[in-house]
Amino acid sequence: MRTIRIGLAAVLVGSLTGCLFDGALYEIDGRNHGIGVSREQNWFWKSTVNLYLIANRSPECVESLRIEAVPRAASVELYLPPQEYAEPIYIAEVNRGYYAVSTASCRLQPFASRPDSLGKHLGSFKELPDGRFDFVADKPAA
Repeated sequence: MRTIRIGLAAVLVGSLTGCLFDGALYEIDGRNHGIGVSREQNWFWKSTVNLYLIANRSPECVESLRIEAVPRAASVELYLPPQEYAEPIYIAEVNRGYYAVSTASCRLQPFASRPDSLGKHLGSFKELPDGRFDFVADKPAA
């Protein structure tokens, strides 16, 4: 009976390993104003995650947009486009999809197609070699 319980416990613990919930933040003006990305993987055997793209300007507003079934190894590229839009936005590129992110109104929405100008590349949200998920800023030109 003890062997069965130990085996069952090992199976249960094994089924939870590989589950994932992590995130990273691009700070615009401190931790209360930025763009975040959270990853969620409920089953260890899946090679995809659900991403949450987050616009944060606390305490005024926080909003997120769920993007399903993104390859776990995919990065999220962040751009500061020319400000020709109705309000200031950032553009996030996720798995060949493009999203407008406004921290002024905390609205997020997909573009129907690739914007003409992505603008300045700010960096990437990605999984690092040590397994951590973080925002890696572009290095300034020397």
